[in-house]
Amino acid sequence: MYHSKLKYELKLVLIFSFALISLVIIEIFFTKYEERIDYNKMSEAVSLAEKWFGAIDQMKKERNISSDVKTNIKYSNLIGNEFTDITTTLSSLGTKEISTNPNFAALILKYMTDSGIDSAKTVGIILSGSFPSLAISSLAAAQAMKVKAILFSSLGASMFGANQFGATWIDMECYLREKSNLKYRSSLTTLGGENDNGGGLSGEGIRILKATASNYNVDFYIPNSFKESVGKKVDILLKNKIDLLINVGGNQTGLGVCVHSSNIPNGLHSKIESCGDEDRGIIMRLSEKGIPFINLLNIRSLAIDNDLSLNPSVVSSSSIYWERKIKKIPVAFSLFILSGLLLLIRKKCI
Repeated sequence: MYHSKLKYELKLVLIFSFALISLVIIEIFFTKYEERIDYNKMSEAVSLAEKWFGAIDQMKKERNISSDVKTNIKYSNLIGNEFTDITTTLSSLGTKEISTNPNFAALILKYMTDSGIDSAKTVGIILSGSFPSLAISSLAAAQAMKVKAILFSSLGASMFGANQFGATWIDMECYLREKSNLKYRSSLTTLGGENDNGGGLSGEGIRILKATASNYNVDFYIPNSFKESVGKKVDILLKNKIDLLINVGGNQTGLGVCVHSSNIPNGLHSKIESCGDEDRGIIMRLSEKGIPFINLLNIRSLAIDNDLSLNPSVVSSSSIYWERKIKKIPVAFSLFILSGLLLLIRKKCI
């Protein structure tokens, strides 16, 4: 009995070794990595993002605006102050630094391609002043794809975001339109913060943001409540028949304020289970109608999951540009042999 068990275990080890060796052989000899079909568009999006990052750097130099925090990253002028009158929430400097990797533009374009977006489609984009670099990367991806885009932007920003007077998100957007060929503009601009109407900001902060919006003659909207803002934005997006929603940052209307909003996953998703709560946001409400979404919020996790550098001083390439292709016949042959061996050892045990 002991010898039979030993022989059985030895056979299992041999089968496991065969499976492992087959896996290695397939990976070495029958697997290749090819550029994605949208490789050139991804590269175009990154180049455009880098160009616009440089334009914002120039804008801040022209306006003599600099951050009060020390950072050695390449695109340091995309980092705001630690705290100002238009700062809405706490945030991490490291997260904001990671978000300045222009390869996020390639990732967003990849997500768009994977969700079936092309130049004939329309995307909705919710932009927050909290992540100006990701806002720029999203617009770079959209422009490289030549899609129609419906933009909503909020001017308040979390720590280290676009929270400097003269360098709010709308300052950046209008500068890029005027100086650097950005083709999009916000359809609706709000204060952001609690209830999307500046809740939590000081009176001076609200005054600054209102004056900024007035300077650019944007469609500035101050909702009476969170629900009113969500309803208006959803109506606009549905009226324009968007095919994909991109949410950048933590604007309340995008995520919602229900207890389930923190569970909305990162990245691209074709659908999410809705909680049905009255305080759910735009993502859930549009998902109920079958509209996929890209959520860009937990930036460190997003970078790790997609092979993007966490060191903002080293903007390296990423595996997102490549597709892994495996020849099917060797895999099928290996699985056939493995199944036969397992079946054989099972019969002998019976």
